[in-house]
Amino acid sequence: MKVTIINHVRDEKRYSRIELNEFINQLCDGTYRQHYIRDFKKEVCFGAEWTKTGGEPKANILNPLVLLSLENLRDLATAEEYKHLATQLPYTLLCFLGHDGHSLHIVCPYSTNNNGDVALLNAYRKLHYIYSSQLCTPLSEREPSFAISAKASYDPKPYFNPDAIAITVSSEPKESPEFRSLQEDISDYNYPEEIPGMSVRDSRMRRFHDCLDAAIEAHVDEKDDGEHQSSEHLFAVAVLEQLAEGCRQMGLPQAWCVRVASYIPLITYGASLDTIKSVFKSAYLKETLKTIPMKFTRPSALLAYKTEAYMKEHYTLRLNVMTGTPEYRMNAVGYGFQPLDKAARNTMAINALKAGVDSWDKDLSRYIDSNLIPRYYPMEDYLRHLPRWDGKYDYVGELARRVKTDNPYWEEDFHKWMLSMVAQWTGKDRQYGNAIVPLLIGPQGSGKTTFCRRLLPGYLQMYYNDRLSMKNDNDIFIAMSSYALINIDEFDAMSKSQQPILKYLLSKYDVKFRPPYGKTMEQRQRFASFIATTNSRRPLVDPTGSRRFICVYADEIDNGGIIYYDKLYGQLYAELQQGRRYWFEDEENARIIQQNEQFQQVSSYEQMIALTYLSPENTSEDADFVSLQLIMKQLEKLFPTFTIKKGTDVELGKRLTKMGYEHKRNNKGSVFKIEGI
Repeated sequence: MKVTIINHVRDEKRYSRIELNEFINQLCDGTYRQHYIRDFKKEVCFGAEWTKTGGEPKANILNPLVLLSLENLRDLATAEEYKHLATQLPYTLLCFLGHDGHSLHIVCPYSTNNNGDVALLNAYRKLHYIYSSQLCTPLSEREPSFAISAKASYDPKPYFNPDAIAITVSSEPKESPEFRSLQEDISDYNYPEEIPGMSVRDSRMRRFHDCLDAAIEAHVDEKDDGEHQSSEHLFAVAVLEQLAEGCRQMGLPQAWCVRVASYIPLITYGASLDTIKSVFKSAYLKETLKTIPMKFTRPSALLAYKTEAYMKEHYTLRLNVMTGTPEYRMNAVGYGFQPLDKAARNTMAINALKAGVDSWDKDLSRYIDSNLIPRYYPMEDYLRHLPRWDGKYDYVGELARRVKTDNPYWEEDFHKWMLSMVAQWTGKDRQYGNAIVPLLIGPQGSGKTTFCRRLLPGYLQMYYNDRLSMKNDNDIFIAMSSYALINIDEFDAMSKSQQPILKYLLSKYDVKFRPPYGKTMEQRQRFASFIATTNSRRPLVDPTGSRRFICVYADEIDNGGIIYYDKLYGQLYAELQQGRRYWFEDEENARIIQQNEQFQQVSSYEQMIALTYLSPENTSEDADFVSLQLIMKQLEKLFPTFTIKKGTDVELGKRLTKMGYEHKRNNKGSVFKIEGI
């Protein structure tokens, strides 16, 4: 099997074909190694053997190979770790490091009855799903084609397994799992594009290479002066100094430039990593001297300026308003946001001292815990980055129909509740909160709790709570401002005094409370909406608050299959933007109250009997006589408030007799002519 080497010469692509084994040998011997990181002209295409016919590229032979890539990895060691993991999968034919040391390329074979675009797409989706799952990290998502290529690179130890298993795929179109990047991809790399049409990473690399080319050209004449070894050293140092100055003028991040420069053989030949850091620090200090008037600045103010400048240069900070904790990300390729704990604060302080910023822990903490860092709203950020809804398919209705119920209004009510939940996340209604609670009723094991948990995608599960105690007011207040969805599991376990409190809280847009160890009351925005589950057929105890609950009985809930979360919430967000109503009108509330009568607890024996059996006047003449023991068991099954204890049979018998039911005695005791509704 041959692969295609693509060489870029004067804005023209030239194609050559070599055997796969020969390409692997060239990976090892450094044929594609760029000593100055400026010759990115050679690429390799595994999907086809390309030639030029009449000046136009043409794929003569299609190879049943799929190219997968991991990008923006933290460092070379991380790339090596992922390469080791990829070698343990039986589908890996070839695995090698990317040209920048921060990426990894994986080549896998596939088998099909008719090689073409559809077969390639099916193979790509299946392998993408497998490797994303097994490597526990999202792979780069590029529309697969036979023309996709990767930069030719240098890897002294690529992995090659000629006995790799070819995954079998169909050549017919079919639905495949949807791929969703982690939350990090939504907001962790939301810089504006620097060069139109290029990603942030490629844009920065391109600008860095321009600086490097200019530095080499400015000092290329000095390379041949004097003795060979000393001239090489002086040349490398001169290039490094001008590179640092150029990067500063171009506005590239200092920490990121140091990391990239440390992988350039030309520079590392003449300078250690500490020297590279020192040179860049000296160059970037010029910008501070020019922009901060330090001559007449008091030392305390100067320290504050330096601390803030250092933190902005090396870290991106934000305050997660839902968790209430600061989060940070290092300003370098491959880093994502993580909670700013005590260890991270201490590391920042040590790094600041090493960089010459005479800051103490309290100085950094004062900046971190100030209003200088931006607020981050996770749910609203997620919604703003969703794909546009096509306006046709009803993904919310599809989700609602997974609950198998005979309630004709369930789909409509669930849709409105989902809209209200999303409106709650975005703070759309500044006066009222989402005051409705879907209450899923069904037997044990019917899938109620699983359905509730799956309403949020995996990367937002940290904002889901089904372990909330309703006994502590402070816990409830904190949860309402810290979670997006709260499931009151086993709703019937709530006491009669707790349900009215919940009814009061449901209508609140914000919450006021004194947090643990706090000295004053705080007001926080409420983000949480509520859903509940129970096994009891009659869980409601407060008739005046029954309009707050959408009670629905379901023997079964379908929790299989994929939920297309982006499309689901994209539809809801689009409908809210279009002005669709997300609250319940008075006539709908009246209808809900009527529906909930069958789920309301009753306390008197007469009510229980009337709801279970026909009246004596409507009981047929040929109705059977039923023992008092069987009647009690039936009522105990239907009504949580009915308990069998000593004297219950006597009291129930008196009530039945008083209501006019015909009775007599036999060898089983008292029996009544009674007929179920």
